[in-house]
Amino acid sequence: MRSIFALLLLYLLTCNCQVSASNIKSYSISGKDGKTTFPFRLFNNILVVDVAIDGKDSMKFIFDSGCKSTIIIHPKWLDSFNVNYNKKIFFAGLGYKDSIETYRIDGASLSLGNMKGEHVPVYILSRDSMNIDTYLGIDIDGIFGAEIFEKFYVHINYKTHQIELYNKKPEKKINRHYTRLPVSIYKSKGYLNSMILNKSTQLFSAELLLDTGANVAVIIKNKEPEDLKVQPYIEAELGEGLSGTMYSKIGRLSNLFIDTFHIKNTIVSFQETPITIKESNEDALNGNIGNEILYRFDIFYAYPEKAIYLKPGKHYHDPYYFNVSNIILLENRSRNGGYLVKSIASQSPPLIAGLQKGDEIIRIDGYDCHKIPLEDALLLLNKRMGKKISVTFIRNHVKQKITYKLESII
Repeated sequence: MRSIFALLLLYLLTCNCQVSASNIKSYSISGKDGKTTFPFRLFNNILVVDVAIDGKDSMKFIFDSGCKSTIIIHPKWLDSFNVNYNKKIFFAGLGYKDSIETYRIDGASLSLGNMKGEHVPVYILSRDSMNIDTYLGIDIDGIFGAEIFEKFYVHINYKTHQIELYNKKPEKKINRHYTRLPVSIYKSKGYLNSMILNKSTQLFSAELLLDTGANVAVIIKNKEPEDLKVQPYIEAELGEGLSGTMYSKIGRLSNLFIDTFHIKNTIVSFQETPITIKESNEDALNGNIGNEILYRFDIFYAYPEKAIYLKPGKHYHDPYYFNVSNIILLENRSRNGGYLVKSIASQSPPLIAGLQKGDEIIRIDGYDCHKIPLEDALLLLNKRMGKKISVTFIRNHVKQKITYKLESII
């Protein structure tokens, strides 16, 4: 069962910059066949790839079609690159803080497989304000932006954990079994038209961002569950966005229609977030489609022709589960070596069993937390529905133990 630690879309507040012809941004694939393939790893349903910038050792980046720009999230890298400290760029995104300040690396080169980018603007956060690492359980250096989606044909193979980039449309691979759907492009990001039908048979049109940087199935922005008559729902902390911690109301959509594809009872997250010019259409719902839906299809992102090609994969009919534990852990560097509980979803089994925010988990199903990485601790807390979990924790210097069963709460 996949965790729902959503790492969601990021918005660049644009600046107008003049560049000489010799410094024009470019992307290219080396080799005669015009194709490159590189691996990705999945952490809590988030794609992570190795990227080299300015010839440095490879860094771990989230592969994110929902963010236009490439961003390094840790200021420790500022001294490693040619940074223009005179020009500050501000970003805003999901979360409850103000926009954040970044500096730009002038004329960066980057490589991903045999794809090379030259004179690419890369931004570095001026303060260490994002805690993505603790939500995914691994060290993350940044977010790789969506510009290459507009330049190349992109195929994400969730079965082999490989990403393929093509200079030209791979005609032999995109056969008659794929359905072509039109996509509108705005700032390198693709938006797909869809329809939502609720239990009261009310029909809503929606324009949803195709977002490989989000692992929740569907996000609806700046609406409440009551607006779509979504009941029941719970409240939970989902992760970290550019503008801080993301809090959400989580429920289920009865029916989501993407062309002829009918998706039933999928998980939906209602988020508050800044609205872009693209998303100011009052006649349609705005939001995102994340990896919890995308991995169920075989998709070629054909943004050069403003389209995607997709067909259902073997997981298309799998049920949608919400991470019913939804325990957000932060590393605790105390002598106990456990993991702190940052938040717990309302009405969730561990909360009912007695676990509270601030408790330090030291043992999960017989595994001592000081001996396992955060990634493994998260996996232990996210077993299949119906399984029991035992958790030993410390509160006010007193050791306690609970056992609970994973059950659906929405």
